[in-house]
Amino acid sequence: MEDAIHEMLANPNLKAQFYDHPVIRGLTSKKRKEPSRIPGWFYRYPILRGFTKEKRELPSYIPSQQFSLALFDLAMTAGTESSLIQQGILKIRDDLKRDAKQPIEQAIIVELNLLVELARSAAATEAGTAITNKGLALLKTELKKFAKQRPEFEELVDSTLKEAAHLKDEIDEVLKKQPKTADSALSQVRRGIAALSVISPEVNQALNALLLNVEEYVTQGETQLAKARQNVEKWFDDSMDRVSGVFKRYAQMMALIIGFIVALLLNVDSVNLTIYLWREPSVRQALAENASNFELTQAQLEANPEQAMQDFRKQFVGLNLPIGWVIDESKGAAFSDKDCQLFPAIGQTFGIPVFASNKCLAPSQSNNQSNIALKFIGIFLTALAARQGAPFWFDVLKRFVNLRSTGANPDEKAGK
Repeated sequence: MEDAIHEMLANPNLKAQFYDHPVIRGLTSKKRKEPSRIPGWFYRYPILRGFTKEKRELPSYIPSQQFSLALFDLAMTAGTESSLIQQGILKIRDDLKRDAKQPIEQAIIVELNLLVELARSAAATEAGTAITNKGLALLKTELKKFAKQRPEFEELVDSTLKEAAHLKDEIDEVLKKQPKTADSALSQVRRGIAALSVISPEVNQALNALLLNVEEYVTQGETQLAKARQNVEKWFDDSMDRVSGVFKRYAQMMALIIGFIVALLLNVDSVNLTIYLWREPSVRQALAENASNFELTQAQLEANPEQAMQDFRKQFVGLNLPIGWVIDESKGAAFSDKDCQLFPAIGQTFGIPVFASNKCLAPSQSNNQSNIALKFIGIFLTALAARQGAPFWFDVLKRFVNLRSTGANPDEKAGK
């Protein structure tokens, strides 16, 4: 999700500002440690949050409503110099955390967090008013004071102020070319989006496309800003759907790899199992009976898991299936009865003899003459089956049981 948002915002400074927004920051998981015995609620206020030692992680999930709220708030203040300075402070702080080779002095992070909050407060009001100019002047004063007290940051602070002033001049030139419209929340958002053309042209193009012709919705019982937010939320949802698809494909690939490794370790060869069941009708019949008792086994598993697992082990071992690797006695020392007890115990968790000698296994389990290519295909088919997951196979098994039954259970009919 972080990579997807990075691509959507297309600017590392804007991304840092987005994740530091109070709406998004409230979604992050954090481990907080107050430096004193003062109650924790005291440090929840934004201006005091910097005094806590905390480790924050980026949120694993962001609702589309919060995304649009944070993005619109950033857009409305994008043309202010305070917002540009805030991005510079965030860059200094994040670079310091990422590149530090030694533990960072906590007081530095505290001061930078306070400057970030001061910049946010200065940018929150409409650009050009007296209160904004006063807040901007205070921000610059505090930032220069910070650089004076800590000379190692003086060059970074100077470059941040110069870059913010330069970007502000470019934004002012862009805003002069914008048509004058009635003062409203939507017009302020549009001015902010125009300012984003200097900071992040990709976001500017995307938001302009999403806000195209939203003014006409005021005649259809919808506010223009609400419709604009709906478009942005849909844009975010579509991006997250693509992320979900990528994650699903990655999870399926990992499940296939893990399934192949497990099948290889346990020697679960689907081709060999199929041939064995085809040649052994008694085992095939026993498996069918076990499948018929599937629902009963599920009830026992919920009532007494330990007893159900023991019964499963007995049934599985009694089937004498060709699962598990065979150790050739002719190429090593002879195996004693003690060895016969030892080797099957390696896979005793599920009643599967992962390793065993020929002496310990029935003749049907001692066949290790399969072709290597056929063995690989069989294990790969097992991995493909494992990739489908337990819910898929439980559903298939239940359908199989229903087909063999004369009808549905009375409980199922009553539930329907």
